[in-house]
Amino acid sequence: MDVDLSGEWRAAKPTPELDRAGADIDFDDSSWDVVNVPGHWGQSTAFAFSTGPLLYRKPFSHPKPDGNSRHWLTLDGVIADSDVWLDGNFLGSTTGYFLPHRFEVTEALAARTDHLLAVQVSCPEPEAGQPKHALTGSLQAGPLAPTGSPGGIWRPVSVRQTGTVAIRHSRILCTRASTASADLHIRLVIDAASAGDLRIDTSVTGNDGVAVAGGSDLHTVAAGENRIEWTTRVMKPRLWWPHSVGEQPLYEVGVAIRGEDAEVSDRRHWRTGLRSISVDNLQFKVNGQKLFAKGVSIGPQDRFLGSIDAATIAQDVQAAAEAGLDLIRVHGHIGRPELYSAADEAGMLLWQDLPLVGVHSTRARKAARVVARSAVDQLGSHPSVAVWCAHDEPNGPPIPPPGNRTASRSELAKRLARHLAPSWNRSYLGPLVRRELKTSDPTRSVIARSGGLPRPTDALVGSSAASDPHLWVGWFTGTYTELGEMIRRWPMLGRFLGGFGSQSVSLADWPEDEPTWNGAQKSSFARYLPRKAYGDGISWAHATRAYQADLLRHQIETVRRLKYSPSTGFCLMSLVDAAPEGGFGLFDSERRPKPALNAVADACRPVVVIADSPPRLVSPGERLDLTVHAVNDLRRELGTVSVSARARCGAWEFAKTWEGPIEADSVQFVGDFGFDVPARTGTLIIDIDLQAEGVAATNRYQTVVIPAAEATTSSQVS
Repeated sequence: MDVDLSGEWRAAKPTPELDRAGADIDFDDSSWDVVNVPGHWGQSTAFAFSTGPLLYRKPFSHPKPDGNSRHWLTLDGVIADSDVWLDGNFLGSTTGYFLPHRFEVTEALAARTDHLLAVQVSCPEPEAGQPKHALTGSLQAGPLAPTGSPGGIWRPVSVRQTGTVAIRHSRILCTRASTASADLHIRLVIDAASAGDLRIDTSVTGNDGVAVAGGSDLHTVAAGENRIEWTTRVMKPRLWWPHSVGEQPLYEVGVAIRGEDAEVSDRRHWRTGLRSISVDNLQFKVNGQKLFAKGVSIGPQDRFLGSIDAATIAQDVQAAAEAGLDLIRVHGHIGRPELYSAADEAGMLLWQDLPLVGVHSTRARKAARVVARSAVDQLGSHPSVAVWCAHDEPNGPPIPPPGNRTASRSELAKRLARHLAPSWNRSYLGPLVRRELKTSDPTRSVIARSGGLPRPTDALVGSSAASDPHLWVGWFTGTYTELGEMIRRWPMLGRFLGGFGSQSVSLADWPEDEPTWNGAQKSSFARYLPRKAYGDGISWAHATRAYQADLLRHQIETVRRLKYSPSTGFCLMSLVDAAPEGGFGLFDSERRPKPALNAVADACRPVVVIADSPPRLVSPGERLDLTVHAVNDLRRELGTVSVSARARCGAWEFAKTWEGPIEADSVQFVGDFGFDVPARTGTLIIDIDLQAEGVAATNRYQTVVIPAAEATTSSQVS
């Protein structure tokens, strides 16, 4: 019989007295505040602003076990660390906020029927400028970290019953997949109360419930811990694909352990998909087909991670798919289980980070290895999980946010040197975690670190060293139109564009001061969108949103035009704002779309037509020479394609057309579109239109024609 311990618990802040006696079964906690489990202590009025630690207590009753059953206290998730007692006896400690932790309590339950569970939970805030100890990732650090403490027992707690043989750890991986056959490798770590024989039944069924593989195997085990591994083959499988390429058939896999009495002692179940996947030097391939990855980062969204419901998670995944994206980066954290199920069903690839963000202390080494193994155990079954990333920005950001003054070239050089320099995090912790991931999951590629600038040797050693540079062009440095020139000068910067976007604010009447919410990048606002430059707060808010949309559209178009040469994809920051005041999201914290959502959706359509962006200002007689490209992400050739370009300013007009085929999954140069700016002033509009069988694409660019004298003055001021 399993017993669910969810519901109301008692909690208090530790004191010297509680340190001595707070876990005792007879201790009086009637005056303590009530908190809910699962939940976060910040959801309780009494602890809304607490940073912990907190001592939790829960009385419960349980019948005494019979001789053939074993019982396990299971904590599915505690943020971030805890010490656990039952009836005043210390059971052990937990670390790793997303990991399930199990303690055998058979003897304790046999001693009495009334029990007291005590759990002391700690979730200290990281000290500014100091290496972090806890592995909470973007729950507490980085650009997507929500405000406030996430501490608490955020997943269910229960007492679970098994037979004499219990599964302690389990893992399933699709090691090979083709249209002919696919292999599922299953690994169990079991705990046997005594030596003996057991039988393991395996079943694999399709969505229609029809069995496609399975069998029974006999094993002899020793008392204590045993590891058993085997492979099950599925013939003529239906392959899982990203939504932009194909369908997402899923299979149900079940494992049951039967003891010598033939009764089921313990069991596991997974829902999985059959596919092969690789990410070599940041080039995604699914079932052998290259994919230009169009991605978005997703953060915890809320410090109360345990309260986000499955419907909201599914809506977020679907919103990313509808925006034309096929990759979600689970940025700096392990999400709720519902996220991975939703991604499997929607055909959304996942770039899965471990919860290591920024600089960590040497104390994190052991816990990081445990977290890596456990992440594979929990997520290895999901076909959507495409690649692991061990560490985000281990030496800090490569390009720091702008300060109150312009840094000299020597200062920037020193910062970049520190970012690239060997360090314990960069040279030891990241590679250590990468090896742990590769050992645990040889089926997926591992990125050792994210946010690193490319090195000449990266292309030679492949995905183990390749990293997505976080350039933040147009938000931390330069103007967003400079991205293309940066990539032209240093092509590997454009291999996979990560870390780009800009913050925008809620539609409120903002005061004249710069935004001050926790996580607001005030210096970037001051540089690119100074509040004082706008007459009222609403106008400024709209300007931040328009700037975000323009930046994302321009930079996505830039890298799409460089598809496969050198670009393999991008991942913008981010899907949803963490704070009500604003953030990097395409949606605000209430899931209301910003203008950036439509800009991204337009730039990410399967077929797009792209021209060079004209200068912001031009003058009569100036020559504009623009190149036009068409990008086709479809897996079929577009045979007869007509592309037209039209420039107009008032009554003046200039047009040009082209015709020809566009290959499948390609980018193609269409032609040059050049003309002299007309002798008039006003808005000059350039429309590009593509028509093919069953496909249409349009794009629009604008510039302002000003008198030559004003253009000279503007240039001198710049």
